[in-house]
Amino acid sequence: MKNSLYPFFWQHGEEHQVLETYMEKISESGMGGVCIEARPHPEFVKEGWWSDLDCIIKKAKELSMKLWILDDSHFPTGYANGKVKEAYPQYLKLYLDMRRYDIHGPLKKARIDLSLLKGRPWDKPDFSEEIVGVYMAKRTSPWQSEGDQIDIDSMIDVTECINPKTRLLTVDVKEGAYSIFVVYETRKGGEDATKDYLNPLVKEATQVLIDEVYEPHYKYYKEEFGKTIQGFFSDEPRFGNAKGTEASIGRMEMVLPWRKGLQKEIGFDEKFLPLLWVTANGVEKDIRFQYMDKITQMYHENFTKILADWCKEHGVWYLGHNIEDNGAHARLGYGTGHYFRGQQEMDFAGIDVIGGQIVPGMNYHHDAFSTGGSNGEFYHYALAKLATSAAHLDPVKKGRAMCEAFGAYGWNEGLKTMKWIADHLMVRGINYLVPHAFNPKAFPDFDCPPHFYAHGHNPQFRYFKYFSDYVNRIMDIMKDGHYPAKIGLLYPAEMEWAGNYMPVEKPARVLTQSQIPFDIVTRDYLKQAEITGAKYKINQTEFEVLVVPYGEYMPKDLEKVIEKFAEHGIRVLFIDDERSYAESVELKQLGKCLKDYQSLAIKDEEPDLVIGEYEKNDTKYWMFFNENISKEIYIEIGTKEQELYQYDAYRNVMTKLETADQKVVLNLAPYETILWMTKPY
Repeated sequence: MKNSLYPFFWQHGEEHQVLETYMEKISESGMGGVCIEARPHPEFVKEGWWSDLDCIIKKAKELSMKLWILDDSHFPTGYANGKVKEAYPQYLKLYLDMRRYDIHGPLKKARIDLSLLKGRPWDKPDFSEEIVGVYMAKRTSPWQSEGDQIDIDSMIDVTECINPKTRLLTVDVKEGAYSIFVVYETRKGGEDATKDYLNPLVKEATQVLIDEVYEPHYKYYKEEFGKTIQGFFSDEPRFGNAKGTEASIGRMEMVLPWRKGLQKEIGFDEKFLPLLWVTANGVEKDIRFQYMDKITQMYHENFTKILADWCKEHGVWYLGHNIEDNGAHARLGYGTGHYFRGQQEMDFAGIDVIGGQIVPGMNYHHDAFSTGGSNGEFYHYALAKLATSAAHLDPVKKGRAMCEAFGAYGWNEGLKTMKWIADHLMVRGINYLVPHAFNPKAFPDFDCPPHFYAHGHNPQFRYFKYFSDYVNRIMDIMKDGHYPAKIGLLYPAEMEWAGNYMPVEKPARVLTQSQIPFDIVTRDYLKQAEITGAKYKINQTEFEVLVVPYGEYMPKDLEKVIEKFAEHGIRVLFIDDERSYAESVELKQLGKCLKDYQSLAIKDEEPDLVIGEYEKNDTKYWMFFNENISKEIYIEIGTKEQELYQYDAYRNVMTKLETADQKVVLNLAPYETILWMTKPY
């Protein structure tokens, strides 16, 4: 049985005897690896850190355990152990901001002092804030209107009207209501917690992280790379231009991620830069799409890929997760703008479940540890599917999907809740866990409990091996095979960037509650898909259907691909929208419309029954999980299989199922899981 558990093992500089005891306890708990995290360590990448790692590596080899290492002095990744702030300030995060001046003409030689772009009149001007351009446009109406829209055809560039020495703008204004927009670069206004972090749009900035953290580890432990040390773990890297999960472009006032000269790379005329904030009768939609499309590609090219390439060259994995919370996966701020691009090149797809985000039975918005509460619908029906879809469709990942789980739920979270969360993740295809956390600091410590051993104070620790063995057994089944999805659900990030849209969790919920297997597919994947007959192939998966959530904007290249799919006989369904070449379906009818794609026939609606499917070695597997916390499930399931076996992974017991008229009775208590398979395991 392969190990799939790599719990966080926090390092604060404890005595080596404590570290050795903890490694023994982690092994005793049934977990065959650890993810080392400075939380923080007082001598990270200094003598004390190497001494502690020496101790841990020696013990890991004695216990046949493996190590992952969190790749910064503290989370989130991107601080580079403070080296960027200390020695490379030019690589700190840079933003684009805009100041709007509304004026009414006619005015001859109107003058505006641009020495202070934001702040109070008595604040000191910051001449390091470089002006990218100054533009002027007529407002569409003299009446009060939402968004204070402008007439884009009237937009002109008046940058040359600035005196470069005094920053005094002198310009003639025609009769009517006009706006002047000053677009400028700044290092102010972003998320305060990551203000000293590297700019992920600049590869030289990422190189500082490699030089400061990755290279020293290789220098000290070259012989252990690819052996005891398996990989580096990035924890929650982000754009960080705003705090929180709601930083959706055009919906929130914020500075925007930037790098020097980006205005020449985006692909649209610089005079349209104000439309990143301002509305112009719909013209802004395509401008915002082009900007987001560019910076999400650049994030991948200049951050993720740089780290992944280094790891590949040095024989280790690169893995971790971004912040996906409450829809941040397709946004700025805590997000990376596009979940799949943010994870591209990584050896594992990754997510996290912490702070009460997933709570048994609460598949709706609820108050939780995270800011603004938790969008339970997103966490229940989209989060894990983002990771498992990326794992299935990105050949680099080879089906590996990891979740950091259980942290910051508090001491009220015990093994029963942990098992429910683990089942929730595994039935959706997660096959590695990073349990959060083993903490060797003196008990009690208030840093994001529960702590799994807690120097012997956790009364449930004696039972942890039962949990670990159970999880490892199921995850061992869900590796090195194939997920048999025939339905691709379009990832709607591009739609969100440009206008009103349907969040991915809406159709994902209907498909999940209808027991219909699906993967979330992106515009990038669809553009590269191979069409064979009436199917489209991404990596090793052949899809027969494409489901497109509602969006008032769609990129032209994506529209062409979807039209091509329809021309080749691929079934295309638009939800709550219409196209002449495709089917239209209401969201609530999606499950009924696609019911034929159930691999097991379920007559009645069972919204709390989740089925995970897998195939390998000519064997089909089904994992059943009753997510209801109080009601039993008792149903007949139709199957075409001649023989079926039932596997109880907790007890490690296999039995042959009795089938009558190609029907099998499934009986699941609340919280219960069971597996069926076509051959004995």
